[in-house]
Amino acid sequence: MDTRIRALTVVPVGLVVLASVITGCTSSAAPEPAASESTSAATPSGTPAPPVREFAYPDETDPTQVAIALKYGEGNDPSGEIIAGPAVLVADRQFTVEGQCEGDGVGFEVVTADAERRVLAEGDFRCDDPPAGEFSYRLPYAGVVQVNLLDADDVDRAWVRVVQP
Repeated sequence: MDTRIRALTVVPVGLVVLASVITGCTSSAAPEPAASESTSAATPSGTPAPPVREFAYPDETDPTQVAIALKYGEGNDPSGEIIAGPAVLVADRQFTVEGQCEGDGVGFEVVTADAERRVLAEGDFRCDDPPAGEFSYRLPYAGVVQVNLLDADDVDRAWVRVVQP
C-alpha cells in the first residue's frame, strides 16, 4: 500500500513541473532581469535602435566647405568662430547645410559675406534629430558666404556648415 501512494503523489508533481516548463511559467518570486525591461521599452520589436552619433567638430579644411560656424565652451563662457571658405559658393549648383549640437536645438542662417548680408537660406534643427541638420538648397548666387548659428543659447557645443561638393 505504501508503494501505491508514492506512485500517485509522484505523477501529479511530475505533471505540474512538466506543464510549467512547457508553458514557460515561473515562480512569482523569481525577479525579472532589469536589462529586458529597459531594452523592450526602448525599441519596438523589429525596429533597430538609431545609431548614437557622438559629437565631433568637422574638419575645417575640407575643400568642399564653403563656410562654418562653431560654438565651443559651455555654461557662462561660450566662445566660437565663424569661418568663410576654403571653397566659394557656385551658382545654380546644389549645396548642403549640415550641423550638429548638444542641447535642445539651434537655428542657422546663410548670408552673403558682403556689406548687404543678404539671407540666402535659414532653418533650424533639434540636437536629438538623427542625422542632425541636413538641408539642401540650389540658388542663383555665386560668391563667398557666411553661416551663423542662431538661438544657440540652450546648447553647449554646436557647429553648422555649408558644403558644396
